[in-house]
Amino acid sequence: MCPYKCQDQQGLTLFRLTLRSDRPMRGTATGVRGFFGNQFPHEILLHQHIPGTTAPLYQYPKVQYRIAGGEITAIGIADGAAALGRVYDQFDEIRLGPLTYPIVERQGEIVTEPFGVTEAPRRYRFATPWVPLSPKNYPAFIRARGRQEQTALLERILTGNLLSASKTLGYVAAERIVPSLTNWNQTVVDIKGTQVTGIEGEFRVNFAIPDGLGIGRSVSRGNGVVEGIS
Repeated sequence: MCPYKCQDQQGLTLFRLTLRSDRPMRGTATGVRGFFGNQFPHEILLHQHIPGTTAPLYQYPKVQYRIAGGEITAIGIADGAAALGRVYDQFDEIRLGPLTYPIVERQGEIVTEPFGVTEAPRRYRFATPWVPLSPKNYPAFIRARGRQEQTALLERILTGNLLSASKTLGYVAAERIVPSLTNWNQTVVDIKGTQVTGIEGEFRVNFAIPDGLGIGRSVSRGNGVVEGIS
């Protein structure tokens, strides 16, 4: 039974993976993605690059990585779940920068969770900073007259992020997506050595988002991770 008041949601297959070592792992989600990409170059969804090139695959990432609490977590989505499931137990150690960590415990689970428009709004928070702004829309954010206009712009971008993810995942929203961003503030996020604006805070939206999914820019590197608030 759907835990939400459902509209036209689809069931989304997820593979959630946690890796632990004999000591806290230090590094970045970018380094984790690089490890998986180097170890398994044939699994395109693990590294988001077109085969045989350095060109990125421009679609919502179906495998997303994060380091938190000294542990590595990864989430595979749809066919990304299958890709991650094929390789998650095919290595005994992981190298992050100059350090190598033995893998002493790995936990993986396959689940199916609702994804899509709901009748009632749900509350969420950004567990890691959301990166909504690009060179194209950043000037509009700077020109916005006050926090109210900035919030309205961010809410439009949030809607676009959910529609973009939906398109890649084969979901079409039959109802309008209506977000409300609250208690937000700006922070700084490093993306490939460039300092960009990140957003921390909470939001409500009439859309079911499984815990751990990222939205916005650079989600495969652990940005924009969403968690539900009870």
